[in-house]
Amino acid sequence: MVYKLNKEKSLIKNISSIANEEIEASLEALETLNIHEAIHDIRKRLKKLRALCRLVRDEMGEDNYKSINIYFRDLGKEISDFRDLTAHLETLEMLNERFGKYLYVNFFRTFSKQIEEEREQMENNLRSQNFFSEHLVKKLKKAKQELTSWPVESNNIDIILPSIERVYKRGQMALQKAYETPEKENFHEWRKRVKYLWYQTLLLQDTWPNFFDTLEAEIHELADLLGNDHDLMVLKEKILAGDFSLKEETHRELMIAIINEYSNSLRSNAKTRGELIYAESPKDFKKRIGKYTEINWN
Repeated sequence: MVYKLNKEKSLIKNISSIANEEIEASLEALETLNIHEAIHDIRKRLKKLRALCRLVRDEMGEDNYKSINIYFRDLGKEISDFRDLTAHLETLEMLNERFGKYLYVNFFRTFSKQIEEEREQMENNLRSQNFFSEHLVKKLKKAKQELTSWPVESNNIDIILPSIERVYKRGQMALQKAYETPEKENFHEWRKRVKYLWYQTLLLQDTWPNFFDTLEAEIHELADLLGNDHDLMVLKEKILAGDFSLKEETHRELMIAIINEYSNSLRSNAKTRGELIYAESPKDFKKRIGKYTEINWN
């Protein structure tokens, strides 16, 4: 199951097939993966569905686009708090690999143990409400029945170009704002725009595989840098909010200093990579992608 448009199928069939496959895969994840892996997988697929919807936004019309996008956005929000706790644990492991040898034993364990306990309690609460086995399944099945036949009537690949330009332009603007006003929310907004661009390049892999494979890898790396930074900032907020019971205040202060140091490194690397990816004008980027699709699709 590959997230890409298939040149052997019509565009209309591509859109409905990919939407259906992503929902089917989400239902399968609930049956075959442990719950933490399943929720992570579903979150990613919901974002892919929203990116696919965004790609044909102009063809669908604004009302149709908004209703579909909001459904998947809100469903993602329902599982975000539970997923965030696993992300915290992954972030702590990432910090341990980078800084652990310079710190005393179990420096990070104090944090991870409390998060594990919080996550277990939340999981038990959700299971007692049949959230995973009934509610989430019901929501996904409803989406499969009602939200996979999207109102796309044209098979001309050019209908995606307005979205290509818009996503690129908004990512470019978000990059500038993030470094002019380096707040967590601005970097998170840029990250979202980068991920939309990444998903679009994944969908267009068949247009020119060698080119799009390289572009996709570069954007993916940028998305990972910004994703790691976002996870650091969310964990930092949790620490500053006093959610952890610590014996010494110096423990908290050192943890914040470590997070800030790593964040600065990630943002510095992201700036260089981002400026390379967003070096073109949005119109030139759209024109270039349009020429590739014209040659290899139409």
